[in-house]
Amino acid sequence: MLLEIDLKAKVGERIRGVNLKTFGIDERTFQEILYHSLDKLIPDDELVLLMQSRRWQEEPDLMAIDKEGKLYIFELKAWEARSDNLLQVLRYGQIYGNHKYEDINTLYKKFETDGKDLNESFKAVFGKDIDHKNFNATQVFVVMTNGIDYKTREAVQYWRSRGLDVRPWIYRVYSKNSEMLLEISPFSTIDNPYEDISEGYFILNTNYSNSEDDHKSMLTEHIAAAYFSPWKNKIKNLSKGDIVFLYQSGNGIVAVGKAEGKLKKRNYQNNPKHVDEEFYMKLSNFHLLKIPMKASEIKEVTGVNHRFMSTMFGLDAESGKSLYKEVIVR
Repeated sequence: MLLEIDLKAKVGERIRGVNLKTFGIDERTFQEILYHSLDKLIPDDELVLLMQSRRWQEEPDLMAIDKEGKLYIFELKAWEARSDNLLQVLRYGQIYGNHKYEDINTLYKKFETDGKDLNESFKAVFGKDIDHKNFNATQVFVVMTNGIDYKTREAVQYWRSRGLDVRPWIYRVYSKNSEMLLEISPFSTIDNPYEDISEGYFILNTNYSNSEDDHKSMLTEHIAAAYFSPWKNKIKNLSKGDIVFLYQSGNGIVAVGKAEGKLKKRNYQNNPKHVDEEFYMKLSNFHLLKIPMKASEIKEVTGVNHRFMSTMFGLDAESGKSLYKEVIVR
């Protein structure tokens, strides 16, 4: 997440991510950028870079060795929502998983300009030798994907839960004054696929399970609201024009509106004991559904089995647009 800070007002405004297409960058160019920047992302004493893929060769984008001899296989994705992201990196695991030290050393020397063997470079970086049989005894699969690519990030969660060492390497691209900013979070082991989606579509729980009054307040006042810390801070993520779907637990989406962009605060349920414990924002173009859209229907439209326990979460643009088309006619 990247925030633009207004020093006078002492508030931060979230900068929305874009994709690499915004800057006309393809996967090959992206790979080149990362290859020449890897030393800034990973400390020198963590990995020895083995190779970068060559054009027209069935090779991983990057491969590296850590101090234990584990082989890191990188698959970098410039585009989002590619169903073959994980399948590709696992295929490379099949191809290179049986490589012995001699095979890896041969590959390494194609890219090593000083003519060193891998074990020489390994000792220079890590200050120790390891038995050759420990090279590539285990593989780590690193899938680098855009933060908004929730489908691949969901799949990474699934395979990790099954014991496969797949690690998301999350990147986010921002545009500021026509310049490209790149934020990278290497080797995330815990990842919420929906946490940082910010494409202008959000599902907000109306708090019906805890308070029917809160639920009614949102519907009658045409607002998006959340209560107490840290949940109330979710409303800060809304920007002018964002589409907010109001979700009633056990019932489904019951209303939708567009955020007006101005954050407001007040005492929770007008109780002076709870000063400013309600953050809210007015919703324009408010539409109350005659027939709520159930969770199963939301899954059918978006293709995602969302968990509706959280206060508010984002949707990708494609899902958000599809969902809006469905609910606005109800």
